[in-house]
Amino acid sequence: MPITFQSLRSGSSGNCLLVQNGKTSLLIDAGFPSIRGSREALERVLPSVGAAVISHLHRDHVSYSALRVLEEHGVPVYVHRDAMESLAQRHFGGKPFDELDLRPFTERRFRVGDFAVRPFEVPHYPGHATFGFEVSCARRGRWRRLVVATDFHDGASLRHWFEDADFIYVEANHDPELLEEHWNPNSLYHLSNGHCGRLLRDAFDHSHAVPPVVMLGHLSEDRNRPELAAATVAGILEEAGYGAVELRVAPRSGPSRPIAIA
Repeated sequence: MPITFQSLRSGSSGNCLLVQNGKTSLLIDAGFPSIRGSREALERVLPSVGAAVISHLHRDHVSYSALRVLEEHGVPVYVHRDAMESLAQRHFGGKPFDELDLRPFTERRFRVGDFAVRPFEVPHYPGHATFGFEVSCARRGRWRRLVVATDFHDGASLRHWFEDADFIYVEANHDPELLEEHWNPNSLYHLSNGHCGRLLRDAFDHSHAVPPVVMLGHLSEDRNRPELAAATVAGILEEAGYGAVELRVAPRSGPSRPIAIA
């Protein structure tokens, strides 16, 4: 089977991504507002999930309800080692998880089944260590690289992570004009549509080959529109000669169509 990527939920109300290769399934983040919502979204995939990795501790990326469902199914949950204690303080609600399989990660590569996962820190909210992930898997004698990164406001130091990726999922959070109309200071810790497009353009300029598909995620409900994000990023890429790259936008509250990674 091919390697596939799917967004199960994307936005300020919750985030959860799924990478599969037929043998191993990997969740990236698990932010759902309710036990019922967690079960409905995850029940189909949980039997094959090898682990969940958590980018940071904001409630739209990890929640008490999702942790309960992952505990019920015995799914290991990886969080950064410096966030282990804070996770309990922020998300356990005073109710202990007796069976939750919590595992720390650092910025070193680790394995989840067939996948090699390498975290890299991204600049987000002060005091909240936040990570993107490079997920690699061998297919037909070649390593394929998926790069996933949201919740950051400056991509200048991150460009090299996106170079020569086979697939990219990246944040296009807000449009500056809509941000002025619906002001939220927290948006300053997220990537705008224009900055997203320029980050991709610069990464492609330094790549031997560009990915056939890029998915834009974590769009603000009030400060962005799917068609606006896609048009802004596409305009920047087309002007730079990368118009052949297909852009998709992750739905806010439901699953996207799976994307096969060539």
